[in-house]
Amino acid sequence: MSDIYQITITTTSKETFTGLMKRSQPEIINGFVALATDTGEWRYFRPDSVEQFHFVPVVEEQPSAETEGTAS
Repeated sequence: MSDIYQITITTTSKETFTGLMKRSQPEIINGFVALATDTGEWRYFRPDSVEQFHFVPVVEEQPSAETEGTAS
C-alpha cells in the first residue's frame, strides 16, 4: 500500500485542486476539508463546497535488481 496519494478535489463550482499527501496527514481539520498542494501550501474547503474528493496512490519506484549490483 502506498503511503503517498495524489488527491484531487472538485468543488461544486467545478474548480479542481490537486496535491500530494501522506496517509498520516489529516483530511478534515476543524470541520474543513484540507489539501496540501504541490507547492507545499495548504488549502481548506468547506465540506458543502466539495463535490468530489479523489485519492490515487502514488507508486514508489523500487530500484531494479540490475542497478543494485552494478558499480559505477
